[in-house]
Amino acid sequence: MKCLQTVFLTVASSLFLSSRVEAAADLDALVAPAAKYESGESAEPLRQLERLLCESVGAPERHAELESALLRLLAPDAAFEAKRFACLQLAVHGSEAALPALGGLFKQDETVGIACFALGGLRSAKAGDLLRAALPDARGTARLQIVEALGHRAEAASVKPLADLARDADGALARAAIRALGAVDAATAREAVAALRREAKPEVAGAVADASLNGAEQLVAAGDTAAAAALCTELLQPTGPRHIRRGAFGLLLRCDADGGAQRVRRTLDAVPPDAELTAVAIAHAVNLRGKGVSKSLGEALPRLPPAAQVLLIEALACRADSDARAIVLTQVGATDSGVRHAAVAAVGSLGDDSAVARLAHALTAAATPEETKDIQLAMASLRGGEKTERAIGDALRQAAAKDKVPLMAVLSRRGGPIAVSALLEQSGGSDEPVAREASQALVRIADGGDTASFAAVQAAAVGGGDARVREVALRTLTAWRGVAAWETLAGIYAKSANDAQHALVRRGLIRIASEGNAAPDAALIGRFRQLLDGASSDDDRKQILRVLSGVKHPDALALALKLLDVPGVRPEASEAVVQIANAIADSHPDAARAALQRVKDGKPTP
Repeated sequence: MKCLQTVFLTVASSLFLSSRVEAAADLDALVAPAAKYESGESAEPLRQLERLLCESVGAPERHAELESALLRLLAPDAAFEAKRFACLQLAVHGSEAALPALGGLFKQDETVGIACFALGGLRSAKAGDLLRAALPDARGTARLQIVEALGHRAEAASVKPLADLARDADGALARAAIRALGAVDAATAREAVAALRREAKPEVAGAVADASLNGAEQLVAAGDTAAAAALCTELLQPTGPRHIRRGAFGLLLRCDADGGAQRVRRTLDAVPPDAELTAVAIAHAVNLRGKGVSKSLGEALPRLPPAAQVLLIEALACRADSDARAIVLTQVGATDSGVRHAAVAAVGSLGDDSAVARLAHALTAAATPEETKDIQLAMASLRGGEKTERAIGDALRQAAAKDKVPLMAVLSRRGGPIAVSALLEQSGGSDEPVAREASQALVRIADGGDTASFAAVQAAAVGGGDARVREVALRTLTAWRGVAAWETLAGIYAKSANDAQHALVRRGLIRIASEGNAAPDAALIGRFRQLLDGASSDDDRKQILRVLSGVKHPDALALALKLLDVPGVRPEASEAVVQIANAIADSHPDAARAALQRVKDGKPTP
């Protein structure tokens, strides 16, 4: 037994060593071409190394082998692109084992930047030590790159060297050092930046402000709102950079015990208004909590300039409470067009039937076609379902003739039984332009194929009541999208003795049938058969043949062939037979060939 175990262990060890050797050989085969990589050449070796690195996460030994392979790409004789690739990977996958090789890159100016990138991301405090050690001897761009890498690492140990460089005669270097100081979340860094603020040197003022704002954010995150508020107040000077003032004010609002409610209101009431802070206050107002907040915001609305009113209306729309909805609705008739537009859009997303009267009035007063469309879209979007449709229908009945058309367009957008009923009512009126527009609005509903509207139109088309309304409903059915109206129309088609009505229904049935031409099936052929059976004249058959000729199906060919025996439509039937036969020649060659021959011979149907 011991003998067998020994043999097993020996074989397993050999296999393991063999696999390690093979893996090493595979890496060698990748590293050699990767080390020579230049831009424009095949990057496949680099892609394979990157994939292997990702796959090695969680496998320490394999990961170490791959890191070692990356370090070979940092050899002096390796191409620059290969070194850059290695540094990009080491920033994510590197360990302290990479530090000596990365340190060697500081010997040449062209490789300092890529070394800084790797060291900036390397998860080891010793990487920061290496950067700080390289700083005294670096010059020009190299020193700037090291400073930026130290800012990325944001270590407290970097505060002293960065603070020294913050007063360097090289302005670009000083500004980079100050911004790096601002990234360090440490009291010593904030103290260093505060000292620079007191010095107030114009050439570095922007960098100092950025670093100061970072410090304030750090204080807020740490819960030291008193210190953060004091610093933000200092940064709010009117002469400060705009983005700094906005950022500081936003932090101040977060520091307030009431969530910023009082500060927001004071800012909105300020005379003259501070445009930058007003915008921040309004953005913050969206999330304010407490009773009466929206009402308080609404009280400030009239005193704001139009641009700020637009922002506040949008904020109130986001708040969406009852006070906010009421305030926004009052602005639908505002003097400024931009304010009106914002209010209308907000009401469209928030309102219900209670907004109909106000929007209907605004619709009659719309100054431009674009404003009319905005209001119509808002009314079409109102919540409240049937209750809202009834309110719009009531507004339509009460409107002057010239104001009815825009309201009918709204109802056609909304659809539904109540909208249909209101439009049918208008279609039967004595005002011809209004009746015509109502009919067109119903056709738009039909074109949308709204299922909820169909039953109301169908009932009006076949029921009693006003003859004109029935005619409009029937015309609407003939325009209905899809096959929903087929059975109703087919029943009328088979029984109608009225020539005009028969022609109208026939056109509707032909249109419905034509919608299925692209994918013919037995149901479609049945529809065409119904059409032909109900045809009362050769003119009827000619119209049907023109559409039937586009049906790529052998049964459609059979229907057309029968009409070759009808003298009054023989030319049209021949044309249809030829067109269908050519269309199905590949799928049904025998039938197509026989049909074409019959047309050629001019023989009657056997």
